[in-house]
Amino acid sequence: MTLPRRGSMNLDFLIVVMDVVALGAALNLPLTFLGSQESLGGAVRGVLEASSPNSCTVMVVTQHVDHLSTLLQEVREAGHPLALFRVEGGVNTTHSDLPHLVSSARKVRQKSWCVTVVVVSDDPAFLASFAQKSRSGRLLVWESRLMLVTRLLSLPQVNTLLQRHWTFSMMNTMLINLNKDSARWEVYTHQPYTPTGSRVLLLAYWTPESGLIRARNASLFPEKFTNFHGAHVPVTALILPPFWKVIGRAPDGSIEYSGRDCLMMKSVARALNFTIVLLRSSNIDEVMARLEDGRAMIFAFRVMLIPQVLARVDHTYFIDRATFTFSMLKPTIISRWQNLYYPLQMELVYASGNQRVRATLKTRSSVLEIVGMLLGQGLLVTLFRDNSTRMLVVVWLVFAFIICTAYRGTLTAFLTVPKYPHRPETIEELATTGVGVRFTQNATRFLKYFEESKLSAYKSVSSRVEIVDSVMAGLQEVSENKIAFFHERYNTELYITQYFTDPDGISQFYVARQNVIPNYAAYMTPHDAPYKHSLDYWLLRIIEVSLTRLQ
Repeated sequence: MTLPRRGSMNLDFLIVVMDVVALGAALNLPLTFLGSQESLGGAVRGVLEASSPNSCTVMVVTQHVDHLSTLLQEVREAGHPLALFRVEGGVNTTHSDLPHLVSSARKVRQKSWCVTVVVVSDDPAFLASFAQKSRSGRLLVWESRLMLVTRLLSLPQVNTLLQRHWTFSMMNTMLINLNKDSARWEVYTHQPYTPTGSRVLLLAYWTPESGLIRARNASLFPEKFTNFHGAHVPVTALILPPFWKVIGRAPDGSIEYSGRDCLMMKSVARALNFTIVLLRSSNIDEVMARLEDGRAMIFAFRVMLIPQVLARVDHTYFIDRATFTFSMLKPTIISRWQNLYYPLQMELVYASGNQRVRATLKTRSSVLEIVGMLLGQGLLVTLFRDNSTRMLVVVWLVFAFIICTAYRGTLTAFLTVPKYPHRPETIEELATTGVGVRFTQNATRFLKYFEESKLSAYKSVSSRVEIVDSVMAGLQEVSENKIAFFHERYNTELYITQYFTDPDGISQFYVARQNVIPNYAAYMTPHDAPYKHSLDYWLLRIIEVSLTRLQ
């Protein structure tokens, strides 16, 4: 394997290191470092052996080369595939190189089924910078593990470092720190939700003599989000019936909510033992901003999964199919004066009065007589003499009465039901009409999806779009002009029922049968949210028993 020349770039990385001595030579490390400071490498190896299978890739990120070879040798002897990422230079260079390092490390993580990232540094500023860049660069997911190794932090500094940064406090992170007073390596993690609140916990400690010793009832890389212990969790939503709606005020003066998504979120909150702190959002841009900056942890409102949305946020398990569609005015039947005499046309009079002359049947068998009755020839003049024939006639008369009555009723309904002109039911049909189109502000990302689509129907519709302020404004324009209004199906139907339907239940609007984008919808979370698997676990149980259906 060819290594980049030292000094040719600020960022050097090596994937699957096979020979530690060769690595030391490539990095221009003195060979004396290969056998020194075994305790650092031993502590890391002890934690890895207790927490990760030897097939799990270990990515080592470091700022300095001191004692690096010993650590790499211990990791390789434990049987782990190894990747090395090293940043050179001062503080300014480190900050500029970290995004490139994180991008390269993320590619390794995406190609590995199991990853543990080991960050070795004695500089709190470097660790803080890594926390920020790794989050913005999406280096970690909950299934990957982060191990911080340092030697210079006091216990208050450990608490501050782990609690201050999202990557260290919320992700699957532990810190291995050298306690100079006791000369042992102590393993810490941050638990954001415990019965007593947010805490930094001591999980284990390691010494060369005794190896790794765990604290009582402690597990390495413990689960953090199976129980929130009554914590207040910020949840944002759009108040849009029938998913979220205001139903009144509680005795303490707070607003009470209901709706399909509201009830689902309350069920998940009971299962995970947290209290919902609802942050009402007025538009989708406000929602995205709250998820990205951490002010909200969950967007509990189903959103269609399109690239324009997923570029900024992540999603939970699918809730149901996306129901983004359009509504228009029903086409009307044009009254014509010919309708007055249409039932009296000569063709109908002639057809109803045209009867054939009945001929005398030569064969008087029972079967032929019944067939004659079937053809409308009526009963014969002479009566039947045998009982079997009489019974057959009675059964046939009853059968014919039922069938003929049903047939005449169906035929009458078919002839009297008005036939409306053709109306668009799909986006392809709508594109051919050339009518104007209206979107709300919250649907602008769907508009961008239309504009960037390779399908001509979407592009044709997007070229005629205008933005309206609200759903009511959009439907009002539909009632006044021949246009199509795009919006969420269930909310559109609710508005039409409440505001555009006569007391007799007749509305001039219709909602297209087909959803315009065949996709699924889900709740939103920040990218790579570590609690997503807990949300999915309980959402899936609600979905499995069909409690999400609105119809």
